[in-house]
Amino acid sequence: MSRLVTLVAAVDAQPTLEQTDSMLIELGQMPRNAVVLGLIDALLEYRTLLVSLTS
Repeated sequence: MSRLVTLVAAVDAQPTLEQTDSMLIELGQMPRNAVVLGLIDALLEYRTLLVSLTS
């Protein structure tokens, strides 16, 4: 979890696509519970918006 906290703390305003992917990788290694799944869902939705804005 501390790696995830470090990644989030490094974000100035809005996470970049690369930062979002790094957070998703860290969350993917955590045990699945409602909180982790909610964070994954929110980040995937945010990632989709980032991709659509850069396309």
